[in-house]
Amino acid sequence: MQWNSGLDRALFAAAERTPEQPLSAVAAAFTEASGLPVTEDAARNRLKRIRAGIALDESVAGAPGAPGMFEVPGAPEGSYVGFDTIFWDLETTGLTAIMGRLLACAFADSFGQIKVLRIEDYPGRSLIDDSRLAVAIRDELEKVDTWVTWNGKLFDVPFLNARLLKAGERPLRSDIKHIDLMYYSRGQFVRIGSSKLENVSKFVNSPHRKTPLDWETWQLAALGDKTAMDAIAEHAVADVLVLRDVFAHLRPYVRIVHR
Repeated sequence: MQWNSGLDRALFAAAERTPEQPLSAVAAAFTEASGLPVTEDAARNRLKRIRAGIALDESVAGAPGAPGMFEVPGAPEGSYVGFDTIFWDLETTGLTAIMGRLLACAFADSFGQIKVLRIEDYPGRSLIDDSRLAVAIRDELEKVDTWVTWNGKLFDVPFLNARLLKAGERPLRSDIKHIDLMYYSRGQFVRIGSSKLENVSKFVNSPHRKTPLDWETWQLAALGDKTAMDAIAEHAVADVLVLRDVFAHLRPYVRIVHR
């Protein structure tokens, strides 16, 4: 016989009707009520299972936090539900970590709110120690679900990881989704004809524009000149705002987001 919830209820009712009666009488009462023959041993074993299930339900119901202790609360109405995305860009003194170091990193969220981390705010043990800035940038980037960069997979991420390695710190987490927009302008998705962010931003006529910098400004910033660093920070902010503008145009071509 295949037990089901209806038969369980019938057997349990027969057993509870007169708790003192022997199991043979319970089995007989069940057979009479259901028309299905059941042995005393079968009735005993099934009642054990039924009562164990009832005991478990009662223990859960009385547990701290019950009822609903296994329920996941829904998101409050009116709250934002979705991926936290950040647009970011490094500013460095060189293109390789063996000679270059970090100067700043600019971040923009989906609403265009800006944050900039600068080397002078994270002084190290020497003028060329960018370890604290590297850790601060890493920690900021790990607060979100998705990154949007321009050539970030080939430059920004590996450069930052190299500076973290130099500092004896762990690398960036590898489970964060990463959209490198540069690859969406080079011909696979749209053939704009340039992989430079400045040219692509002009092509889509974005409201923000990258700011020009001369080599002397980079050199002065590397030496700690505050005016030069202000220019570097302004340049970084322009970069992420332009990146955000371009993303608004290239977003329809983003089909798969990789880590």
